[in-house]
Amino acid sequence: MLDIEADAPLSPADAAHADRLLALAHSLGIDPIDLDEAVHDAASQYASDASNSADDGTDTDELHDEAGRQAADDVNNQGLDKQVAYLVAEYGHEETERIIRQAA
Repeated sequence: MLDIEADAPLSPADAAHADRLLALAHSLGIDPIDLDEAVHDAASQYASDASNSADDGTDTDELHDEAGRQAADDVNNQGLDKQVAYLVAEYGHEETERIIRQAA
């Protein structure tokens, strides 16, 4: 079973970056919808990586469908704090900051 948040537990340093980036997002007026696509892109990349490493005949389309569902339900629908933390977990804090600034 695919779990797009398998890498989501943040180290204390990454958690601090996520808090800083969440404050930045709020200060820039970012709405959760502004990060929806970035979350879906990260989940899609996660599904691609999972399908590339799976040798068990797992259906790639199924993995991408499940990743999309989880991105919507488990991340995007949970708000900006969940989105920022997820993006930091998947992309790191520097790329997440770039995404936030670009969304502004």
